[in-house]
Amino acid sequence: MPPMNDDLDLSRPLRALKRFTWLVLLLSLAAGAVTYLLSSRQTPVYQAKTLILSAGSQTSNPSVGNTVVSPPPLPAGAIEGALQSENVLGVVRRRLAEVPELTRAQRIVLADRLAQDIASGRGRVFDVSGQQDIYGNGTYTLSATHRDPVVAARLANLAADALVDWDTERGLVKVNAAINGLRTRLADVERRLAAAGPVVGTPTSLQQTLLAQRANRLDALNNLTALRETVVGSLSVVAPAAVPLKPVAPKPLRNAVLVGGFVLLLLSALLVLWSSVNRMVASDADLKFLNLRLLGEVPRVRLLRRGQSLLVALRQGRWSDSVAFLAAGVKSVLPKGERRPPVLLVTSLFSGDGKSNISAAIADARVASGDRVLLIDADLRRPSQASIWQAGAQTAEWVDLPGAVPFPGEESRDLLGALDRPVTAQARRLRDNLHLLAPAPGMHAQTQAHLPAERFREAMTQWGAGYDLIVVDGPPALAVADPLVLAPHAAGVLLVLEAGRASVASVQRVLDALLLVNANVLGVALNKVNPRGQVARYGYGYARRSTPAAAPKPESRVL
Repeated sequence: MPPMNDDLDLSRPLRALKRFTWLVLLLSLAAGAVTYLLSSRQTPVYQAKTLILSAGSQTSNPSVGNTVVSPPPLPAGAIEGALQSENVLGVVRRRLAEVPELTRAQRIVLADRLAQDIASGRGRVFDVSGQQDIYGNGTYTLSATHRDPVVAARLANLAADALVDWDTERGLVKVNAAINGLRTRLADVERRLAAAGPVVGTPTSLQQTLLAQRANRLDALNNLTALRETVVGSLSVVAPAAVPLKPVAPKPLRNAVLVGGFVLLLLSALLVLWSSVNRMVASDADLKFLNLRLLGEVPRVRLLRRGQSLLVALRQGRWSDSVAFLAAGVKSVLPKGERRPPVLLVTSLFSGDGKSNISAAIADARVASGDRVLLIDADLRRPSQASIWQAGAQTAEWVDLPGAVPFPGEESRDLLGALDRPVTAQARRLRDNLHLLAPAPGMHAQTQAHLPAERFREAMTQWGAGYDLIVVDGPPALAVADPLVLAPHAAGVLLVLEAGRASVASVQRVLDALLLVNANVLGVALNKVNPRGQVARYGYGYARRSTPAAAPKPESRVL
């Protein structure tokens, strides 16, 4: 058999998305609905905005005594940094008493938040945005958020006033420095005049010079003092904050859409990742990836009443064609005319995949088509054929197997005894042309029992002459080594997989082991397939249009 195909397979994630679309959408809608409910119950938050103008040439660059006294243009980021500083937020904290809508407890909480904003440099109450050119000209929007719209407007105006006052103080720095400098020089002139003596009559040349300097500096000092009262900064409030009418948060619909979309994308990504990592065999496309042929699919079977046989449900029910299709597929690929006897070994990966029911169904279908079939229950640890065939496996008459001539009292009526003494082997006659050879009762307790490979080969050669097909119900291949021991002596191996249960890696591991022992793997029978998801399959989808209305929900049991 060719090795596993390593090409990129996108069909698996697409099938996984298609299969779980309803679940992903349901979870996304649920997440969006929960988000909407939680958001709608949150306290609304209002945001008030004020517009501030920055004019870099507002003071016209005046100079007094050869000293430029206008403030420099605000550099980029200066307003944002000043808004989160003690110079602005500290003033707002001290002026919170001017907001009558705040209670004392609310003022304390808000003051603490402003203190945290100052310490961290990150604003939660105030924010400013805008831009300016290289000359410091531009506009800024200062916003304040609060649960009370009136408080939000008052806070925005307080912060704007504090920011303008800070800028004004920045503009007075040079003016105050110039005034202090002139006062120092004026005091020096007064000291020198005092040292020159009192002015009597005509002043001396030195006194005239000092008097002229004093007059000039007094004039400059008066001009700067007058300028200090008129100097403003680069910032001015253009539009004070108005009371907002609509809250900015929460937005239940927007939050619900965002959360729902995020959950949808997250679940879809996780589903694609899961389908890529956990590569499960669920359809014929997965088998093509393993270069395996699909011989048939058997759906889940619901029994109409308690105690009903699965074989009866398959034989007479609406799914009978699926078993017939599988049996015909096995017959078509089983080698003919070779030295090996017509032995079909049926195995699975795990217990519970339904390989025993598939074995019984294939044997029953082949007998119905006119073949002579021997059914061997070779699962020593968990024999199941006796319970599948119910009373027929306990009360049916005994028949001699081909080549056996037992004396009375020396019959070998269990599997190990028949393999040990083929000439005395007998089997139960379940129906015309169908015989069953099973382990002795209580054999499942002997967990260390194994089938002898050489005796099995000899017995199959002897018994194969009297049957058209020998169906061997073997144990799971991943549980014990018996299937690997028996596979070389069978004409073909049928692998039964429960749809969506076995991973690609585990199937590949079993295939590699079967290839090592030179087994002829015929293909795969997918069991417990969901018929609703496979309505196009021949056998159990073909007759669905003529199926009458569904009966009341019966007890569920799967093949």
